[in-house]
This record gives sequence, C-alpha cells and structure tokens, in this order.
Amino acid sequence: MMETNRLFTGIFKLCRWITYFFWLNLLWVGGTLLGGIVFGVMPSTTAVFTIARKTAAGEEDVPLFRTYWSIYRESFVRSNGVGALLLIISLIWYVDFMFFRNMEGALHSALHIVLIAVGIAIGMLLLYVFPVMVHYQVSIMATLKKALFIGFLLPANTVFLFVSLLSIYYLLIYLPGLIPLVGVSFIIHVNMWIAYKGFERLTEIHLKHQKKNASSERLPTT
Repeated sequence: MMETNRLFTGIFKLCRWITYFFWLNLLWVGGTLLGGIVFGVMPSTTAVFTIARKTAAGEEDVPLFRTYWSIYRESFVRSNGVGALLLIISLIWYVDFMFFRNMEGALHSALHIVLIAVGIAIGMLLLYVFPVMVHYQVSIMATLKKALFIGFLLPANTVFLFVSLLSIYYLLIYLPGLIPLVGVSFIIHVNMWIAYKGFERLTEIHLKHQKKNASSERLPTT
C-alpha cells in the first residue's frame, strides 16, 4: 500500500511539473508574439527567468500568469535595452571574426585568437545575463559587467552550465515533440537553477571574507 502511494505521489508530482513547464512555455510564446517577436522575446524570457528564480529559491505555488505579466510589463524597456546591446556586441564580433578568419600572417593569426577568446567571453555573458538581470536587479551596463565577471569567477559552474544546456539541446533535437510543450521553459529553469547555485556560492564566499576581515579588525595590536 505504501509503495502504491509513493507511486501515485511520484506520478502526481511529475504531472504537476509537466503542467508547470507547459504553461510557462505557452506564456513565453504568447508574450513573444505580443511584442511582435523582436520586442517580445526579451521581456518574455525575463519574465520566465524571474519565475524560475522564485522556484530555484524554494518558493511554492507562484501565481504564474500574474507574476509573468507583471514582470513582462515592468522589464519591457530594460530587457530590450539589454537585448539591443547583446545584439550589437554579437554582430560586431561576428563581422570581425568572419573578416579575419581567412586572412594569413602572424598578426591576423593573433587577432583570430583574440576574437575566439572574445567569443568565449560573449558566450559566458549570454549564459549569465538573464539570471543576473532577475537576481541582482542592477542597471543595464552593470548587468552585462556582472554577468561577464561571474562567468570568469565561477569557471566550473560555467562549464557545468554550458554542458547541461548543450545536453538539453541535443535531447530536444532527438525528441522535437517536447520543444513546443516544455522546451524553452525547461531550458530556462536549468539555466537559472545552475546560475542560482553559483550566486549562492558567491554569497557564501563574500560572507566568509567579511567574517575574516571582521575577525582581523578585532585582533589587538601590539
């Protein structure tokens, strides 16, 4: 009897999570279309990331539609500003990369290596920009700087995040039927959860550093 109850509880939780991801996926698509795709994708993604952050923080029974719509409206200008900057940075990098890719010579080889390094930095920026934007609530430029800083500061977390998202990508390619059901919302939650654990680690390090400094200040001088 106990095993049967556990089975039904497990099935109920699974169905609840599937329904949760499905509704968020639907909200993301609706919000993206509402903004004409171009101006809708950033606030829609930001809204889902905000809900994902609440879930990662342990909040239960988050009102999905109300929270989504509230964040969508509040972050519309700011999130599109971040998106515009990311697009400009990415386009400049891509044009430069394609321009120098086929050139020969020591200088061009060095520039090619530099551009590869810049491309990796942009990749890290993209991994953390939404989690940072919804977690720290700082200005647009501060969001980009902090996202890049965290990417370099937590290399193991960054690699784990990249590998996890890449694995989900290939899973969705193998099972494309999941994409319209839970694809975007599931990717966002994995991204946010791993990034959130990284933020918690940074907070722990910061608190330990503060305690260490406080202890040093209390030491008597001779």
